[in-house]
Amino acid sequence: MKKILKVLFTVLLATSVVSCLSTNVDDGDPNVAKGISAWNSRSPEAATAYWSDIEDPAEQKKFLNYVTLFNAGQAALDGTEGVKNSGKLISASNTALSKFKALDSRLEIPADVKEKGIDLSVVCIDHLLAAEKIKDATDMYNLSVKVYGKSDKFSGVVKEIDVCRSIEAKRQSVLDEIEKINSIEDVDERIFALTELKDKLSGYDAEVTKIVNASEVGKTAGVSAFQKRFKKLNQDVAIQLEGAYRDKIYDFKERIGEEFARQMVAKENGNYKLEEILNHYQTIEKNINDIYAELLDFADKHKQNVDQDVIDEVTFQKNDLSAKIAQINKEIAREKEIASRGKTVMPLMIGLFNPAPGSSAESKKSRPAKFSATNQKKAEYWWGMVSIPKGEMNDLVITLKDNRNVRVFNENTKSGKLIEKNNLKDLVSRSSRVGNSWPVLNAGAQLKGSNYFFEIDKGKTEEYSGEVVVYSSFITRMR
Repeated sequence: MKKILKVLFTVLLATSVVSCLSTNVDDGDPNVAKGISAWNSRSPEAATAYWSDIEDPAEQKKFLNYVTLFNAGQAALDGTEGVKNSGKLISASNTALSKFKALDSRLEIPADVKEKGIDLSVVCIDHLLAAEKIKDATDMYNLSVKVYGKSDKFSGVVKEIDVCRSIEAKRQSVLDEIEKINSIEDVDERIFALTELKDKLSGYDAEVTKIVNASEVGKTAGVSAFQKRFKKLNQDVAIQLEGAYRDKIYDFKERIGEEFARQMVAKENGNYKLEEILNHYQTIEKNINDIYAELLDFADKHKQNVDQDVIDEVTFQKNDLSAKIAQINKEIAREKEIASRGKTVMPLMIGLFNPAPGSSAESKKSRPAKFSATNQKKAEYWWGMVSIPKGEMNDLVITLKDNRNVRVFNENTKSGKLIEKNNLKDLVSRSSRVGNSWPVLNAGAQLKGSNYFFEIDKGKTEEYSGEVVVYSSFITRMR
């Protein structure tokens, strides 16, 4: 008898403990537990009758809101009937998951709603992978398992995610290699590295194909999308390689332009003998021809990779500069006439074919021709050559470091008397003058040929310096 009473006491004590625990979990209001039981055994709506009687207003609102959340989630699932648009399906799935996720952990989602949610998640994960959004697809899978629970229906998308992740890892590895190669400054080394990578890509393609074929999900939209994007790397590397070859060709072009712009050194501007100037430009011509020969040799070795239009562009530049050098040499050779022209600016020829270093666009400003003098006792005369294509409204601008007067002419200005005697026209547009910059607007139309002549007036000091520049539009630039 004593043993029976002892057992009954133990059972009653355990029941009392459980009852106390349940009361604590349910915050002391039995309507909470009754509502949870009604939800799980019958339906979410059945819980409303009990939760409406919860005495604490805040607690009542919280539990009644679970019914609202569930209904919103179920409505999102039901609203996908007949919908084909992937964006709308994904949005509905995310809505349902977010609503169900907010439910109390003790509340069970009805089996039929779970199955519908799982089916929608599977479809949406495939859509996300097809759009190459692997992180979003992975996040939806993880949340779906947390909300709806594990299911065999997820097995396919799990494999799909794993295969897509493997392909993407290989793609990122190649992209990292491309980025590393692009940081190589030496163009020849970059071309070699890109060529090696291009050859290795066929092996990478084979590895990816092997992974896809062994996955059993190779025909899914997601895997197909990732495999297609990986294959696009071949095109990307080919474009990078084409760009490297183009850079190499333009490197030749820049070297030719830099050689043409090379100035004489060791003497002040304008104090060179004609023989020295002639020899300087003949050396430039030889160096340009040597660089061009290198270009043709490179193009011949890489016929399949060098576009003829790029070669034609550099050839045009080389021929154009060679023609200018020939013109310069011809002008310098006319020693007797040259002697009457005054001092010579350097470089002798300027134009937009050779832009100023650091200019934002090749069409805005040429390299400058510089001039300077000391011990100036009277007005001095200078000359130079300018290249302005026909039809281009380029401006010739002479800028001084001080505000002494400048006049520009079409003809010989050796003698101030000759200027007055022949009534030579000053080509400077004084109304457009800005500071110490003296512009000849639309110089191509105003100059009779390639030569220009200018007079530097006597100033307050016996020293001056300046430069001559061709602008695409001096007025627009100044404004």
